[in-house]
Amino acid sequence: MQENSMTEIIKIAEKYVLNNAGDHVEISYTEDYDDIFVFGYQAKDKKVMLIGQGPILLVKKDGRIFEFGSATGVKQALIEVITKLNKERLIRIFHKEYNIQNSNYHLVINDIYRDDDSEDLNNLITVLLRNRIGYSTRDENNKIQFHYYNKEQLEEILKQTPVNLGKHSNLADILIDLINTNIYFNWTLSETK
Repeated sequence: MQENSMTEIIKIAEKYVLNNAGDHVEISYTEDYDDIFVFGYQAKDKKVMLIGQGPILLVKKDGRIFEFGSATGVKQALIEVITKLNKERLIRIFHKEYNIQNSNYHLVINDIYRDDDSEDLNNLITVLLRNRIGYSTRDENNKIQFHYYNKEQLEEILKQTPVNLGKHSNLADILIDLINTNIYFNWTLSETK
C-alpha cells in the first residue's frame, strides 16, 4: 500500500477531528514521525480550553487512527502504537488480513501433530495456559460468567480439531506467543461480523 502524502495526512486528520469532535475545534498541534503522524485538537475559540483529549496517532501508510486520552503522553502513545503495529506485521505473515484494531477474531486451532514423541500438544497447552485462555457461560440468572481453562479441559477440547477458542482481548499476545513457541502450529482466525 502506498503511503499517504503529507497533504492527504492533514486532510485525514482534519476530517477525523471534524467527524469526531465537531466544527468548533481545530488541529492544535502536530508531530511527524517516520510512519506515524501525531496530532491533537483544541477549541477554535481561544477563550475556551478543552480538556480530556490526548494524542491522536495516524498511521501514514493506511490512514488508520489510534486515539488516546489525556493521561497518555505522546511518547507513551507512540510506543504503544508501534508495538501494536509490529505485532500486526508479524501476525500478517500467517494471517494476511489481520488488523490489530479488529476485536472480532476468534482463534481456531485447526490441527495438532500428535505423535508419542511430539511435544506439540504440551507446548500448545502451555501457551494457552500462560495466556489465560478462557470461556464464558451463563449462570441460572442468565448472567455471563468467565472461566479460565485448565490443563485437563484443554487436553479434552483439543482432542478433536478444529476447535474454536473464541475471542480474546489479548489475542495479539497469544498469537505472538504461539508463533514464538512453534511457527508450525496450525491455527487460523475466524472473523465475526
